[in-house]
Amino acid sequence: MRSLGRLLLIAAACGQGCASPATGAGTPTVATFECDVTPPIGHPLCGGLRQAADAVADPLAAKGIILDDGRTRVVLCAVDWCRIQNESHELFRAKLAAAAETDPSHVAVQTTHAHETPMVDSVAQRLMDAVASPPRHTDLAFLEQATDRVAAAARAARSTRRPFTHVGFGKGRVNQVASNSRVRLADGKLVERPSVTTSTAIQAQPEGLIDPWIRTVTLFNGDAPLVRLHYFACHPENSKTDGKVSSDVFGPLRERLEKAQGIPHVYFAGCGGNVGMGKYHVSPAEACKARAIDRICDGIREAERATRRAPVARVDWKIAEARLVPRSEKESEADLRERLADASRPEKARIGAALLLSWMDRVRKRPTIDITVLRLGPVSIVHLPGEPFVEYQLFAQSRSGDFVAVAGYGDGGPGYICTDEGYAEGGYQPSASRVVAPTESRLREAIAAVLD
Repeated sequence: MRSLGRLLLIAAACGQGCASPATGAGTPTVATFECDVTPPIGHPLCGGLRQAADAVADPLAAKGIILDDGRTRVVLCAVDWCRIQNESHELFRAKLAAAAETDPSHVAVQTTHAHETPMVDSVAQRLMDAVASPPRHTDLAFLEQATDRVAAAARAARSTRRPFTHVGFGKGRVNQVASNSRVRLADGKLVERPSVTTSTAIQAQPEGLIDPWIRTVTLFNGDAPLVRLHYFACHPENSKTDGKVSSDVFGPLRERLEKAQGIPHVYFAGCGGNVGMGKYHVSPAEACKARAIDRICDGIREAERATRRAPVARVDWKIAEARLVPRSEKESEADLRERLADASRPEKARIGAALLLSWMDRVRKRPTIDITVLRLGPVSIVHLPGEPFVEYQLFAQSRSGDFVAVAGYGDGGPGYICTDEGYAEGGYQPSASRVVAPTESRLREAIAAVLD
């Protein structure tokens, strides 16, 4: 066991441990799937931290692809929810794996992190259901139904798979959308610059550390594009809609692209834990949302113009298991259970206690978390858990000569994954994180393991 925690690199390029019935190499194929995952009226939004749903501004979708080369079968899925955590994340992976006839370790489920959507943690909800006057975090029946629908869509898609011969890769700059959410004022004070701010002093601070590039990966059959995947590190516009379910920028963005091109588009949120739209936010919210969509589309068009193509003969998949450092120094499990059981406390405080208890339970059962990479020729796509700081995305891109795209917001159990410097500085994200230093070194080690 390493001093930085157990790190296991699994060479899955040949489908080791994969339940796929495929027996030999063949031409790679891709199948695309999509289904509705809009919650019913009355369902909690943002895990009960915002007003429950009383209307639907736009529907939510789960969109994904199944790749197969006859040896390795993998599933990538992006869900228009805020977070999918712990046991609930395992449920998504298990059902998609069964539908695709592969192993759960070969499934990456990420969220787009729209906030006026469900945040789901089934263990947390069961903990709440066991106390008096329980707060509502998620509807467990809806979770089962939604995961069944996603699995059914993936299962049906397998009959529509098509060969792909090339992978395309390009990047385009997205101007005046993203900005770092941790800024220092003239007096040196560290402050949070949220996606929506009314402080001109905070908004006026420099853009800060971001990754301004959106990366687009296209699968081609000959010259014909079949599907496009997009990766960009930024919290969504994230205004409160007072109970209106919304996919934020993601649904309208995909709809515009698909209407123009006639092929599926899947959007993956990058490492946006400390990146938002705060510097460039304008009112009203709809105007800000429309402007952000326009500017992201401009970046995608640039990425498409810059796209280079390379032949693909195989699907490679690698996994590292990283042991993050759980937060435990502030509150004991007994304290958290007492807070959860106290019906006189605010609902948000009780929900927060249940979420942290769920993470503690998850770490006891399985102390490691998966870091995965899909390789298609010169393209590497990294999948990370939690809400990672943008530094992890920049680190991944620095580790490889490949074209590297990064998706954050996998298993949401850890919450924010800050840098060690961020934990030392304090502020909102470190206080809300469920992990602590030296998590940074362990996550970097796992990223390096799947890329090197």
